[in-house]
Amino acid sequence: MSRNRVVLLSTTLLACLFCEAEGARLVPYGDCEDAMHYEFTECDSTGGRWRVSVPASAHCEGVQSPEPPTRVHDCSVSCDPGWYFNVSQLSCAQCPAGSYSLGGGVFFDSWADLLPPGFHLRTEEFRSAFTMGHRRGDLDCSQYGWQPRGDVIASPGGPCAAVMVYTVKLVKPGALFYTYQYTDESTIFEFQAQNEQCQSIGDADDAKWPPLTWEGQWKTIQVQLKTGLNVLQWKTIGIDTRSSARPVMIKSIRISGVAYTSECSPCRAGSFSEAGARQCEECPKGTYSNRGAASCTDCDLLVSYAPKGSSTCLKRPPCSTKDYYEIDSACNENNKTRAVYHWMAPQVCRDDVVGAEKLPSSGELKDCPPCNPGMHYTTGPGCAFCPRAHYSDGRSSCTPCPPSTAPNYGYQYQWWAAMPPAMSATCMSADDAGCGQSDGWSAGGDHIHSDRGHADDAYLVLSLKVGGFRGREGFVNGRPMEVGRISFTFELECTSECEFVFMEGSAKKGVAILQSWTGPQPRQYYSYLVRRNDSFTFSWAFQKVSWEKSYLRPSSSRKYEMDMAKIYNINVNNTIDGGASSCLPCPKGLGGFGCVPCPAGHYIEENTTECTACPINTVVTEPLPYGPKSCLSCGPGLTAPDGLTCRAQCSLDIDNMHFDITNISSPRIMKGSTLFTSSGTKYYHMFNLSLCGDVPVECANNVSYNVEGETTTLVARVCRSTIVPGLDESGQAPYRASAVASQSMSLGDHLLGVTTNTSLHGIEVIKEFQDPSKKELHFFFTTPSSTRACADGRRTTITLRCAPQESGQGLLSLPKQCPDGTCDGCNFHFLWSTPLGCPICSQADLIVVRGECVDGAQTVHHIAPSTCRAPPTLPKVSSLSCNTPLPFIVQVVVLIAVCVAFMLCLLLFCLWNKNRNLEYKYMKLIAKANSKDGELELPPAESCALDDGEEEEVQYSSRSTSSLLSKFKKSKTRDSSSMIAMKFPKRSSNEVNA
Repeated sequence: MSRNRVVLLSTTLLACLFCEAEGARLVPYGDCEDAMHYEFTECDSTGGRWRVSVPASAHCEGVQSPEPPTRVHDCSVSCDPGWYFNVSQLSCAQCPAGSYSLGGGVFFDSWADLLPPGFHLRTEEFRSAFTMGHRRGDLDCSQYGWQPRGDVIASPGGPCAAVMVYTVKLVKPGALFYTYQYTDESTIFEFQAQNEQCQSIGDADDAKWPPLTWEGQWKTIQVQLKTGLNVLQWKTIGIDTRSSARPVMIKSIRISGVAYTSECSPCRAGSFSEAGARQCEECPKGTYSNRGAASCTDCDLLVSYAPKGSSTCLKRPPCSTKDYYEIDSACNENNKTRAVYHWMAPQVCRDDVVGAEKLPSSGELKDCPPCNPGMHYTTGPGCAFCPRAHYSDGRSSCTPCPPSTAPNYGYQYQWWAAMPPAMSATCMSADDAGCGQSDGWSAGGDHIHSDRGHADDAYLVLSLKVGGFRGREGFVNGRPMEVGRISFTFELECTSECEFVFMEGSAKKGVAILQSWTGPQPRQYYSYLVRRNDSFTFSWAFQKVSWEKSYLRPSSSRKYEMDMAKIYNINVNNTIDGGASSCLPCPKGLGGFGCVPCPAGHYIEENTTECTACPINTVVTEPLPYGPKSCLSCGPGLTAPDGLTCRAQCSLDIDNMHFDITNISSPRIMKGSTLFTSSGTKYYHMFNLSLCGDVPVECANNVSYNVEGETTTLVARVCRSTIVPGLDESGQAPYRASAVASQSMSLGDHLLGVTTNTSLHGIEVIKEFQDPSKKELHFFFTTPSSTRACADGRRTTITLRCAPQESGQGLLSLPKQCPDGTCDGCNFHFLWSTPLGCPICSQADLIVVRGECVDGAQTVHHIAPSTCRAPPTLPKVSSLSCNTPLPFIVQVVVLIAVCVAFMLCLLLFCLWNKNRNLEYKYMKLIAKANSKDGELELPPAESCALDDGEEEEVQYSSRSTSSLLSKFKKSKTRDSSSMIAMKFPKRSSNEVNA
């Protein structure tokens, strides 16, 4: 007995014992018969499972199951398309009419307010350099998540990451098919398919980055899935949060390989099916159906109408003058035509009611309108372009260009008798029911207009293909070179918030929206300067309602039937194809069809048609440049050695300073700051730049991100890529995924100039990188491609700072206040601190160092200061003859010593002289004090004669050399003696003896 049987019997035995203990309180089964349903247990090791009856309501607790569990020996039961697995009968059954089944698959094409089971949505705040101004948590990401819109589920992008997850378990290998529309490159769209170990599945890596689509175009992606659990994830991240991004929309998701389908899916409104259908069919024109219909119901065509795939009948309005249009019939053999009126197709108005307009009768014969310039009339097709090397004004036949002239090709559409050559129209909608019978645009004589009879959500697209232009792309002194120009006049007649979009598509840059208008617009003129030479497809797309409103109602809604876009004229000049309305004279001596241009850097003299050289450092951009005004000056610090392109030489002279940056001329790669999403996903930006020379840089995507079949490598002077690092090998990740590079964008296609000024042509270096005390080099780059967020294109400054302390090529850094290089997403700033950024020292800048004089010779050296670099060849060490005088410092010391000695001697003499005067005065005072009656009294002798044996001692008087202090002391002693003498006068010897 197997383990499962033992468990089941044990469970049954315990249930019986519990019932006996509770008195067998069983609820009657009939009360809960409708609340019971079948479920399957998980597959066991033997490949089988159990079917059990489970109550669906809480009040059925204690209900005894009417059937015991049933063993199913095959877990991989699957039915054919059009059949479903009947759980109660344990067999496949045919789907009833009004429903369909994929068999072993699931299909989702209806996105109501409630998502289908198994889908989960979440949003997370996306942290990038463009959202640094927001604090974490102050964004409401709920408005940026995936939003069900009826026929589609859409993600509008924005500053949050929106994730939609669907989990499915396959019992056999299957496939995923999803249909989407993705037109805006400012949003990253990512798809992931992982197994239960969170590892990528097979082909999922190849489909990780769905390619861009055209406006209104739907594309289907197929991904092979493996047996087991599959976690499917669609994720959008808005990079450019300052503009209104176009949404990413998913219309349908289909998965095959599931175990079984337990029920058939009902057909959506506007479709039907017979029994056993694998898919539903749309209702034909003039009929409608509700959801789950087995057949379509006819409309009363007298008062209503219904396009293909309609869910309801629409009332026919009375006809008006807007419901028919006038065209000229084909010209007859006499070059005559007449006005013919036709109802708008399909005709939805009634002309049999009171107040309705009738279709006018055909007009009188009249002369055929002229063809457009550069074209001529041909029997059958009508107007066609003239042959090569021919021209026409549109009224006369084509004429060959005279000798020494060349045709001036272009597209000049002014008359719209029919769809002109090189133009096409189409209608795109979420489903086939959205487009009527017409192509989307129709000629209206003096204009071309969008057709009626299409759903409000339909994109009506008019396209013009241009093979290329004769001009050259580039920037000269801050002005973009005019490769060509396209202009048109249009008008919007809308009662709603209609949208009119002008787009540009090319192989190099993909699809870009150039301008858009919403709501009713008066007749106006628009001109666009073409700055890149490439083959282009210019498109005009008209939608009656915005996408936010269009998917809130059924796709077949035609509420704004009368809304219309009109284009009156389209002109494209300087092309390599199309038609020529005139021929331009060739330079003298260079005749023939398709003139050979003047040599580079030359212009054509208007009087003599001779080729004349332009001034130095000027370029010529026009194919046939007439007059000296065609010579355009290069920007500051740039040269034009070939007369074609302005460039920065790696050895350049700026403001009387010479710089040599040859050693840093190769492309330089820099990694930006590491950024994270709130869920921890790490990414950063990689910058690639080139300063001088002819070496551009490349930023390549390693994913198929652009429109399918087009290049993903971007070439510029400065560019940036978004890098999502791969997973490193570790115990947690047994595989290694390479880093993903996407979102490559140009930050500078052209170099405007190199100068020491901090601003040039409206571009200013960020304050953090400005140092007024130094003259630093600033490189100014720009890219002419404008976006909705950057109307003037993106612009870049690179400051080259003299930093002798740096080693090697130096350090490249970003602003501290803008750690990702930009504060607004349009202006980027870099600082390159390098010793190679210092100017080369001139002869006057060098410091002269002289050695000591040895043996009559002195060596002279030259060294460079810290403010400049030593030139490649310094002056040689020289030797000069010299004497051997004392060193200068010694001479200074001796001079100071002599001066000090002289001053001391002078001071001593002054003191001696003053001391002598004081001594003289003092002696006079002493003598006066000791005199009596003015006579000097001598002291009495102490003895009168010499003693026996004594010799007379001769006394010599000499001037005292005692100091002033000693003399003062002696004077005090004498004064004391005088006082004693006065108190005790001397007595005579007699008095003494007495």
